[in-house]
Amino acid sequence: MKKIWKTSLLSAALALTLSFGAAPLTSQAADVTPLPQAAAAPVTTAAGTTAAPANATAAPADTTAAAGIAAAVPAASLHGKKLSILGDSISTFTGTMPADYNIFYPESGDIPNAGQTWWGQLLANTGMVLCRNASSANTDVTGNSLALDGSAPGCSIRRIVDLRGTDGSSPDVIVIYMGINDFARSRTLGRFTAPSVQTEGEVMTFTDAYEMMLQKIKALYPAASVYCCTLLERCDANGNTGAPAVNSNGNTVADYNAQIKAIAAAYGASIIDFYNCGINYTNLDLFTVDGIHPTWIGAGVLGQCATQAVLSTAI
Repeated sequence: MKKIWKTSLLSAALALTLSFGAAPLTSQAADVTPLPQAAAAPVTTAAGTTAAPANATAAPADTTAAAGIAAAVPAASLHGKKLSILGDSISTFTGTMPADYNIFYPESGDIPNAGQTWWGQLLANTGMVLCRNASSANTDVTGNSLALDGSAPGCSIRRIVDLRGTDGSSPDVIVIYMGINDFARSRTLGRFTAPSVQTEGEVMTFTDAYEMMLQKIKALYPAASVYCCTLLERCDANGNTGAPAVNSNGNTVADYNAQIKAIAAAYGASIIDFYNCGINYTNLDLFTVDGIHPTWIGAGVLGQCATQAVLSTAI
């Protein structure tokens, strides 16, 4: 029965991936197309076949094909544009972040190649190049906004400045995917009603910190197109899945997403709705390695969702 159940889940995973337009996934890892990157900001990626971690599922033969939407012609307005990512462990990949940042992938996750991350697939599908990956594992949006180390929160000037390329160039597109650690640590959610002045220092209310983060991004990169990602469901504090997680303040992931959407709208940012991409509390065991971090299959679904959102708003 267990073997049949796993086979059924894999079939469901492939069906969900294909529902976004993806080509069939293969069962063998093969050479992966090099990750598109800005000439002045090189990124370390595998040159050929990369052996997956011992517990990893086989990776798709071609990142571009697995993302599915690559079959469509990328928007001409996006080709060559510089993309920066502001995120936590879900968006990390060794060699693509500042040296003192905290890592998760590939060492602790089921994504053996940077081109198979959700944002790597977004690059391949749109023709954009990587400006900077300012993602650091185990970080919150909330925290000391004046912190300067690699564990500084998303609202800090350190993290916002790090969105620039290593040559000092500014990104054309910025995607923010942060907040799930704030939820898990039961940071006070707060309620956003209208833009307001935020004070530097220990910013421990999520809505205040998220607003400060967007204020800084808008000030430093006024010409950039900004996208805010809603958060995926995750396991509860005990690692259980199968029901919406609730933190110790009684908030759900959906509660945090409602505030993210409200703040994004107030600051003219677009939404990438990962929460409704098809991965939810009923199938976290299939699409994540631990109820939180996506497998390469899960990253494929996120990559397709991000691609559709960005292409739909590209001019």
